[in-house]
Amino acid sequence: MKKVISVCQIQAFTIMLSLLTFVMVFCPTAHAAKLGLASAWLFDDNGGKTVRDVVSGHNGEIKGSLKWVNDGKFGGALDFPGKGDSYVRVDHDDVFNADPYSFVAWVKLEAASWQYVVWRNGEVWPEADLVRHLDIWIHDADYPVFMWHVNGNVGRIEGKTIVADGEWHHIAKIYDGKNVQMFVDGKLEGEEPSGGALDTSESPIWIGARPGDVAATGLFDEVGFFTEALSEDELNDVMDNGLADYAAVEAAGKATTIWAFLKTKK
Repeated sequence: MKKVISVCQIQAFTIMLSLLTFVMVFCPTAHAAKLGLASAWLFDDNGGKTVRDVVSGHNGEIKGSLKWVNDGKFGGALDFPGKGDSYVRVDHDDVFNADPYSFVAWVKLEAASWQYVVWRNGEVWPEADLVRHLDIWIHDADYPVFMWHVNGNVGRIEGKTIVADGEWHHIAKIYDGKNVQMFVDGKLEGEEPSGGALDTSESPIWIGARPGDVAATGLFDEVGFFTEALSEDELNDVMDNGLADYAAVEAAGKATTIWAFLKTKK
C-alpha cells in the first residue's frame, strides 16, 4: 500500500525547507563576522581549479601546476612548485582595502631563492604604481619580509625566524591603522609605524607568487583575511584552532541536520 502524505506533513516539509534556505543563505554571513573574518581559503577542496572562500565567495582561481595534497596543517593543502605561473588568483574586492586588517597563512616552505606568500600590486613587474597594501615575501636567506606603501613611500619589516625550512610556520600581518606587526608562529617578530593609511588599489590578490617569476616552493593552508586588527591572544586562537571556527561551518552543520530531518519525514 502506498503511503499517503498528509496535509500536516506537507506543511511541515514546507516550513523546514524554508528554514533550510534561511540557514544556507543568511546564517553563514552572520556567523562569519566573528573577528571580522572576511575571507577564508581552507584549501580543503581536494581537486579542481578553484580554491573556495568559505566565508564570502571570493574564490581563488588556480593558475599553473599547483597540486592538491592531503597532508595540510588542517586537512588538505596546495603544493606550490616554485614557478611564477603557478599561484592562486583572487579577484579584487574593496574589502581587501580594509583599514585595519589582518592576514594569516600557514606555510610549509622548502629552502629556495626568493619566494612569495602574498602579493597585491598589479599583474606586472616592476609594478606601475607603488601601492602595496598586502605584500609578504621570503628573503633569499629564508626569513619573512613585510612591505607596504603610504603615499608611495615604502615601509618594511624583516623577520628573524627561518621559515623556509620544510616545517609548518604560521605567518600573520596585522595592521591596526597606525602600526604594522609581523607575527611568526604566534609570536611578535617585528613592529613598525605604518606612516599613515596604507595605499590601496584595485589589484587582485596573488597567493604564492608575484609577477616576475618569484614564487613559493611548498605547501599553503588556512589563508585568511580579517577586517580587524587581531590581538595577540586572538591571533593565537586562530592559529591553534583553525579558520573554520570563525567561518560558516556551524551554519553548514545546521543545514545538514535539517536536511537529514527532512529526509526522515518523507
